[in-house]
Amino acid sequence: MKLKNPSIRHFRCYSSIEFDIGAMHALVGSNNAGKSTVLRALDLLFNPSTKKISEESFHHRDLTKRIEVEAVFDELTPAEKEQLHSYLRPNGAFQMMRTVELSADEEGPGADEKEGEPKFRILAHYSRPQPKIDWLNPAKIDGKAIDEWWKKKESLVHKGVSFSDGLGNGKPKVGDWRDKAAQFSAAYLDADDFEDAWIANPQGYSGVLKGTLPHYELIPAVRDASEESKVTRTSPFGRLIYEIVRTMDVGLRTEIEEALRATTIRLNRDGKEQRAEKVVELEASIRGYLAEVMPVDLELEFQAPTVEVLLTTPKIHVDDGYRGSVENKGHGLQRAVIFAILRSYAKFVTDKPDKAKRTLVLGIEEPELYMHPTAQRTIRKVLRTIADGGDQILFSTHSPLLVDVARFDEIIRIQGPEPVKGKFLPGSCPTRFQLPMASLIEDIVGRYPNLAGKVTPESMRERTGHAYSPTRNEGFFAKRVILVEGATEVYALPVYAEALGVDFDSLGISIVESGGKGQVDRLYRVFNELGVVCYPVFDYDLGNAELGLRRDTKALLTLVGKPDLVDPKVPFVSDRFACFSESWEKDLKKEIPNYDALVAWGAKQLGTPHSKPLLARFIATELASKKFVPPTVVAIVQMAVKAGHAGSCLVKKPMAKAAA
Repeated sequence: MKLKNPSIRHFRCYSSIEFDIGAMHALVGSNNAGKSTVLRALDLLFNPSTKKISEESFHHRDLTKRIEVEAVFDELTPAEKEQLHSYLRPNGAFQMMRTVELSADEEGPGADEKEGEPKFRILAHYSRPQPKIDWLNPAKIDGKAIDEWWKKKESLVHKGVSFSDGLGNGKPKVGDWRDKAAQFSAAYLDADDFEDAWIANPQGYSGVLKGTLPHYELIPAVRDASEESKVTRTSPFGRLIYEIVRTMDVGLRTEIEEALRATTIRLNRDGKEQRAEKVVELEASIRGYLAEVMPVDLELEFQAPTVEVLLTTPKIHVDDGYRGSVENKGHGLQRAVIFAILRSYAKFVTDKPDKAKRTLVLGIEEPELYMHPTAQRTIRKVLRTIADGGDQILFSTHSPLLVDVARFDEIIRIQGPEPVKGKFLPGSCPTRFQLPMASLIEDIVGRYPNLAGKVTPESMRERTGHAYSPTRNEGFFAKRVILVEGATEVYALPVYAEALGVDFDSLGISIVESGGKGQVDRLYRVFNELGVVCYPVFDYDLGNAELGLRRDTKALLTLVGKPDLVDPKVPFVSDRFACFSESWEKDLKKEIPNYDALVAWGAKQLGTPHSKPLLARFIATELASKKFVPPTVVAIVQMAVKAGHAGSCLVKKPMAKAAA
């Protein structure tokens, strides 16, 4: 069974949001955008508990609307289909929902509740098409309703067929009525006679869910290794240890018990001459003092520890060159230990006696915490291995090393609401952006119809992956991205922006080099569809007859909505993009006084050979020190800062004319 389509309503920062889930996804977005809320909503779905609920759990603290966490599951195993057969939709999928609402219970507070605090109740529901006819709808069949229907049983007719004819002479019980209704519905109702409906808490439903749903484990960003490694009957590590005790080989248990008894004998009188001398002395001393008051015997008797007691006292030590307990190690190592414990625990709870396996869904907050870059890349590989093994992973992250950009369809970008005049509008809610593989394939085939049937997910991953690097991945975490062809603009633009009093970092703006003009459109499409505002800056390359460059330029101009821009003689700067007539160097040379002298001075200072990006930054630094910024660069910075999202840029159907 796999989690497919979760949705969240009226929970914390979300009024309503839904996702399409596969094997692995990275939740990216700014701080407080709502990434962790998604993971906690899933925890509520799989591991419901009122302990996790407070007034703040409700969207804008509105207790009049219930929290709803819904999910669709597919890829059920034959055993899961059998267990859930009464609740499955016609297509074989399982759709369920947890709801949280104020409890109508008027009794006093429970063990985990305080006087005066609101009380909540959690209900489990399932959805499947139900008959529109009340007397055939199992959710509406009860004793009271049957009493009323039985009084007019002759009217229980559908399409000329009498339902009451199959009920017999005596009024049926609820179970019998439901069985007959199911048989009648299957025989005489059409698809139009059904409508989707939610059924709440049917008898036995909670038990079926507990044994059938995937196992969800939440790994928060902050978790104490010393607490995680304690042996209790409720902690993951404790449950693992108790499982060892439960399944221990009888011969080994007997051997340990005999060894424990032998040790205890040496402490007690049963040991006779083998009894420890110090124990004998201590016992005699106490007995002697006692005899002065009361003539009685006194014996010190030591109790033998049980196997259970012995095996539930382990302490985790780690040797990283210096052996010590885990709580005394660095946070990175502690987090790795916690992760290892939970993976072991997850395997334990997902392996079934019949050698089948429940799906594991891991929700991880910022797995990169306390990890250096190589460890982060290792974590990414571990997560991929888990997902490829048939389980599902969702993790929030701020690390470009943890997003595999060739797998753009695994990135879920959460964008928090923008304040208006310093205040958030009532009911404001984060927005979710996803880019399905099918959408990008449809786009490229739409632009190049001759590729129909030739583009595969694998080839798309090669195409997009070629355009990326970890530094380019930074764009997924930005509010706005200035897309440039190469390193020259990356080196120089921030210097000019700072001279203009513009701090790109504080504004959430990243400058991302694309590795050439031919890659700009690929980055633009992915970033743009994930809700990142993109402002491309590229060269028109006027006068360059190279066919590839001219084709790439035309494609970019079409992408940004300006296909009619032909052979500009000066740089073109708009609110959507900027285009140098020839190139960065040639066009700015016309705007920078004493340009050649600056180049010569820069070459002397930098040494030879020097690179164009280094020289561009040197010139920008020199000009900024003199409070001068070329007019075209001023316009680019001003427009990029104000740029807005232009909506989807993907083609939905084949274009009339498209060059291969």
